[in-house]
Amino acid sequence: MQKFLLIAFLLFSVSVSAQENKSFMVPAKVKHGSILLGGTLSASAYKTNRELDLPLGAQEGTNILATLRTKNGYFVDHDWALGFAVTLEHENFRSITEEEEKKFRRTMMLIGPFTRYYLDNGIFGELSLEVGLLNFSTGEKSNLFEGGIGVGYAHFINQRIALEPLLTFRYFKEWKGDKSNTTFGPMLGFGVQAYIWRKRAHVIKEAL
Repeated sequence: MQKFLLIAFLLFSVSVSAQENKSFMVPAKVKHGSILLGGTLSASAYKTNRELDLPLGAQEGTNILATLRTKNGYFVDHDWALGFAVTLEHENFRSITEEEEKKFRRTMMLIGPFTRYYLDNGIFGELSLEVGLLNFSTGEKSNLFEGGIGVGYAHFINQRIALEPLLTFRYFKEWKGDKSNTTFGPMLGFGVQAYIWRKRAHVIKEAL
């Protein structure tokens, strides 16, 4: 009888523990082994000082920048993803002087790694480092570097798809020889990400 009561008590304890674990499951959590696919569209406007003669000469002006960034990653641990990003940036530079108004447009491509870490409530931090090489019609080249650190929120509309507003602080440098253009400022973005295999991981997480 005592053995029967002991076994019944153990079974009851395990059942209660499993229910407690399930009740504390957070939908935003992502398990190790999941895959991240998607992208973010961002935009910003800021003042900049240009030293390079690319192509308007050294001057101050206003930049309007639109960025489309694809992000593909793998969760190497619970809530921690490492991946690779490819970015297309369209820049519209405008400078007004006493003599005239000057402007030009161009599109750049950069590639590089990024990493994310998620909190239980769906908030995540993101860090990215990207490089590129820009060719002009003259055949001259300039080197590109971009680093970004940001914070976002993953709002899951189902088990696999999340809508993600993102605020990023962007550092950008373009250089050739000893001259460079440097900008730093915030960018607002909105992304859509797919979390492959997250539903299966969501069930497995009940035992965590």
